[in-house]
Amino acid sequence: MYNISFYYSDRHGFQKASQWITLETYHDFEKFYQPILDRRLLRWQQLLDENESKLPDRCAQVKRYIRKGVPSHLRGRVWFHYSGAEAKMDANPGVYEKFLKRAQEMGDENEFADLIERDLHRTFPDNIQFSKAAAASTQTTNTNSDGSSPTETPKPPAIDVLRRVLSAFSVYCPSVGYCQSLNYLVGMLLLFLKEEETFWCLATIAQTILPAGVYDVTMEGASIDQAVLMMLLYERMPQLWYKMTDKTFWEAEADGVSMPTITLVTSHWFLTLFINILPTETVLRVWDCFF
Repeated sequence: MYNISFYYSDRHGFQKASQWITLETYHDFEKFYQPILDRRLLRWQQLLDENESKLPDRCAQVKRYIRKGVPSHLRGRVWFHYSGAEAKMDANPGVYEKFLKRAQEMGDENEFADLIERDLHRTFPDNIQFSKAAAASTQTTNTNSDGSSPTETPKPPAIDVLRRVLSAFSVYCPSVGYCQSLNYLVGMLLLFLKEEETFWCLATIAQTILPAGVYDVTMEGASIDQAVLMMLLYERMPQLWYKMTDKTFWEAEADGVSMPTITLVTSHWFLTLFINILPTETVLRVWDCFF
């Protein structure tokens, strides 16, 4: 969605180097990965050409192509279509604008307004679309009509859109309202989708794709996801399981307090859909399959 032009940022606007990887190592990865991306792009272009530039219905071929990775410039379109968000938006014209207007009229009376505001600048601070520093560097090229420098604090390009989508959703879906981690979902979606498309994709994730209750006050859905993960570890990786606890899965589940302490970490995996857990490119490949 956005034009990414900074040398030290990847194609999505995230910093290439981190405490875990050097810039040189990342560039080596890019050299290795680019031919793979080129091959995937060719396959997807052939698929679209065979279907008059339209995304085909779900089938084994589409499933296989998605699992091997969606080209970056098609990712938003593929997510939006196959998630069901496109159909939901088409069936609800004007709904986003209605709830956005309602949220703006409520202002601080919205019980989630303060929480949303506090999380805005915590969302991808190393991404050039959400970074204050990036916004400042962009604004240095501009001047006021009288030739003076702007005095207003520069805003990252995506922050206002992030605020609008989260505020509208908090009114649209009162059973969820706002939950920390939704800001990351919306932030990632905004890198590939337009504003209203992002809203409907968020609604589809929270209301249709994920189990009920993942983002409400009980977070029951997230607890269920964790229980499934722990059961899979117990059944398929028993050696790892018994390094974490001496109880069986069923004993740990029965008393409700003996699940391995690793669940304190893994809960975040399910709430953010692996954002800030896995490398960005890996997260995107997971999301390709998720939708």
